[in-house]
Amino acid sequence: MKKSKVGYLIIAFLLAWVLVQFFFLPAICSAEPVYMITETELVTLEQNSNRQLAISSQLAAELQIAKERLKVSDQELTEAKLQKELLQKQLTELEPLSKNQENLQKEILKSLPPSAPGVLREVGLKIDVDRYITGASYGVSRLIGSKYIGLRVEYDWQDKKAGMWLTYAY
Repeated sequence: MKKSKVGYLIIAFLLAWVLVQFFFLPAICSAEPVYMITETELVTLEQNSNRQLAISSQLAAELQIAKERLKVSDQELTEAKLQKELLQKQLTELEPLSKNQENLQKEILKSLPPSAPGVLREVGLKIDVDRYITGASYGVSRLIGSKYIGLRVEYDWQDKKAGMWLTYAY
């Protein structure tokens, strides 16, 4: 019987040791510190948590909108690049035509008679039927708008008089 009492005693000891390990050791080893808070502090924490959740939801919505805008911007950028390439191709095609037009314009300008000059000069002689040349004149006119305004000076040898004229040509 001694062996059975010792066996029961060992079994009882092991059982007590397992129970102590199971109930008390986790509480001692891994116990987290416990803080006591008041109801006001709990309400404040809940309000802060709710506010942070609302802000997080708003930021998530704004992020989604920003992603959509980015996608639209990427599409517009792709379209703009395609349009740029098309316009560059058209420009490349039109450059020789433009050169031809310039050359034609130069040839046409060369073939046209010169336009009215900005300054006209005139020299005149006064003629008398009986005595031939009796005087001379010199004048200068300047183009102002589409009309000529000028000044002419003359001298008569027979009368020994000089004269000045203001001229207007239209």
